[in-house]
Amino acid sequence: MMALLACAAGVILALGNGVWLATRLPEPPDGPALGKLAYANLASRRRVAGLIVMTLVAQTATWTTPGLWVLWLAYGSSVAALVWVDACTTWLPARLHWLVVGQFTAAAVIACLTSSSPWQSSGRLIAGAVAALAFWLVWWRVSRGSIGFGDVRLAPLTGAMAATLGWDGWFYGLLAASALGVVWGLTIGRRHPAPGTERGFAYAPALWAGPYAALALSMIR
Repeated sequence: MMALLACAAGVILALGNGVWLATRLPEPPDGPALGKLAYANLASRRRVAGLIVMTLVAQTATWTTPGLWVLWLAYGSSVAALVWVDACTTWLPARLHWLVVGQFTAAAVIACLTSSSPWQSSGRLIAGAVAALAFWLVWWRVSRGSIGFGDVRLAPLTGAMAATLGWDGWFYGLLAASALGVVWGLTIGRRHPAPGTERGFAYAPALWAGPYAALALSMIR
């Protein structure tokens, strides 16, 4: 019963963020010139079906992490919707991002209040901050535009989520995200580059998937 409720809540939250809200966002000034998919076109049947499947698959994490199910629920629905928008448009809209941050923070507060070890929350915050700093340094000094600043804003959520699995989980989560990003970029980004770029691709899906890879690894170790 709990699993069904988690799936239903996840789908509702993902559709609210990804379809109802995202399709009403204003277009970036340079979007049309770069050939960006309009936010209003996100509501196609194929794309919405993809979001629903993505959310339902992500909710399986709530079944294996009973103490942190509410945090995985938010990450697999609210954050998933933001990542889905990036996958479809290669844009991570700031308005939607800050709403997602608020929703994820609310889930983190609930998880902290219901946890038997609330002090672990400070470690997750530190892990999220370290992840953000690392991605900011890459964006500032190394990437030269290959990583968008939206990915830098997403990094704290990914880092905090991976840190729920411990520092090993944090490390493997970010490592998996980087590896998935490289594989995705080499196989998809070069053949189907993002609009307005020569070899660009949406990196947020790989970054988002990192904690799930770390979770899977922790279950088989």
